[in-house]
Amino acid sequence: MPKPKVAIYGMTTEGYLLATRIIEKASVTIIDDTLQMAMELDQQSVKSHKDLYALVGEESLMGLKPISQVLAESAVVFFTPKLRRGIDEAVIEASTKLREIAKYVSKGVLVVNTLPTGIGGNADNISLLEKQTGLIVGDSLNYAYCPLLPRSGDPKFLSLVSNSAHNMLDEIGLKVTATKLAKSELRYVSQVLEKTMKITTRVELMRRAREQKVNDKLENDEDYIDELTSHLYDLTAIQSSEDVGEPITYMASAAIKSLENHVRYVVDQTRELLRELQLKASRTKVVVAWTIDKYEMKADRLQTAVGMVERMRDYVTDVEHAQSSTFGQSAQVLNPYKHNIVIACSAADYEWVKGLRKTNRGVETSILKATPSLETE
Repeated sequence: MPKPKVAIYGMTTEGYLLATRIIEKASVTIIDDTLQMAMELDQQSVKSHKDLYALVGEESLMGLKPISQVLAESAVVFFTPKLRRGIDEAVIEASTKLREIAKYVSKGVLVVNTLPTGIGGNADNISLLEKQTGLIVGDSLNYAYCPLLPRSGDPKFLSLVSNSAHNMLDEIGLKVTATKLAKSELRYVSQVLEKTMKITTRVELMRRAREQKVNDKLENDEDYIDELTSHLYDLTAIQSSEDVGEPITYMASAAIKSLENHVRYVVDQTRELLRELQLKASRTKVVVAWTIDKYEMKADRLQTAVGMVERMRDYVTDVEHAQSSTFGQSAQVLNPYKHNIVIACSAADYEWVKGLRKTNRGVETSILKATPSLETE
């Protein structure tokens, strides 16, 4: 029996990881929505390339096909787009890319949205698909919601509009976890708000502690800015899906604002460190150590890192964004002729930076951990 044809719309980490889960049971084609080309995947290639970096870097393009043909022939289309616009425009960008899919999907296809939405966000997607295709979701067109966590291909929530598409998911090894879209929406929104509100509370309380010169460090202070920024798009989607004045809107807005504040707090603490150590700006290098997956669906981390570097350059000319995947352990990230202030933006980057300092013992280096307490070493 031939395998069902599946299209992954979006050359993203999440899309590729999802493809690795279903490649044994489906004929998978991944679509680069930026370059507008489609590439067939095979089991051997996927098994020998653990991530998209390895696949793109080492493989020649395999089985290229027109996007229109791939979408028209697919029984299941996973929506895993690569979003690169600003935070305020990302939700609109997602709708635009979903509209591109609607141009080519045929009757009976199952469209699976893996991009997180706010409450009621899937109703907007369904309305868009019906308007563009002329088909009716639940009758001549199928729709599922399967929000993926950042850099993950493991669906924790999966719901369908119509039970008639259950067999499509069963064939490729995915299981429905909720009978209604609203249930998955509420569960995911709850997860995002609980996680981000916990971090943002710590960010704001530790800011007050620094202002009042209270020497207090949080236990298990490992919530780096990398973790908070991973849900910026999600928070924006939640905010835009609710009426102004609703408590959920306030919570999402507060988390977004706290992230903006956190970047400012990191910059302010770096300036404070310059004063404490009596460093001249011209004799100082600031390194924003933040390893970012360029194939991640959402550009939250990348845009935050760029914004942080720009803010730093208002005070120090020599500012660099460094990534362990680019520079490696023995790279010349640290300037031996200057005092280096390295801002570690994730737990992995903190370990990398400690290794750099160890291999460059003669170089003056201070490490600022971009956690709520902004501890310096």
